[in-house]
Amino acid sequence: MIKRIHPAALLILGSSFLFASMGALIKMVSPDLGNPMVVFFRNAFGLLALTPWVWRLRTEGLRSDHLGLHLIRDGTGLAAMACFFYAIPRLDLANAMLLNYSAPLFIPFIAWIWLKERIAPTVALAVPVGFTGLLMILKPTVAMTPPALIGLLSGFLAAIAMVGIRRMAGVEPPLRTVFYFSLFSTLVSGLALPWGWQTPRGWHWLALLGIGGLAAAAQMLLTMAYNRAPAGQTGVYTYLAVAFGAIYGWALWGERPDAWSLLGMGLVIAAAMWASRLPYPISAPPQRELARH
Repeated sequence: MIKRIHPAALLILGSSFLFASMGALIKMVSPDLGNPMVVFFRNAFGLLALTPWVWRLRTEGLRSDHLGLHLIRDGTGLAAMACFFYAIPRLDLANAMLLNYSAPLFIPFIAWIWLKERIAPTVALAVPVGFTGLLMILKPTVAMTPPALIGLLSGFLAAIAMVGIRRMAGVEPPLRTVFYFSLFSTLVSGLALPWGWQTPRGWHWLALLGIGGLAAAAQMLLTMAYNRAPAGQTGVYTYLAVAFGAIYGWALWGERPDAWSLLGMGLVIAAAMWASRLPYPISAPPQRELARH
């Protein structure tokens, strides 16, 4: 008899598909509009999508006593997004997504430095395996290009943002965290528009709206999933976004990873999932993945 799939796994499956679809749209539109435009409209449309929930909170529900933590989380989260979006049109879509999804390999060390969380011996063993996989993908002697390094930087910065969310666990609700990030990212990314503006054509507007809408919907599904099951039980499904990205890359751009890249992907996914499934002293499952783009 086939075992019933957990509802949280189905939610994460849907979220992974939406994140990969967002990446495909970014890859389509970025060559015409540039990174500043895509980053701004992703955040602006995402902020617009939050309006009904924010309106119900009013001013009192949005007031925070932890603005310093929000600035760290929002600044690193926006920088991670900019690096990720920069890498997408310059790398195979699956590789760009996987480099961003390498964040769990960095989280234990950042949490150790920032939150004084002990690194479990099993995590210490998993991380070198993951970085070996990254080297197989990056191929240091051949293809460690600036876009690849920037893609890897997006994973490191996303890890800092995720630890920042964990640091706010218990003192900031998820909606307030997402609102501050969306507001900060929209305002800051908007500063670059006078130098990076490219007038969108008709289909560009549809793509930009789709990027913001897909990101908001994917985050919502992911948050609902972690409200229903621990990340350690369902987190492996988040890496289906890489598989969906590979399918998009093959179908739309003829991208085919070589054997070393495929082996490296397997090592990174296995190591990252092992590192992320272990419990931490401070955690907030419903908020954990809100740093995802």
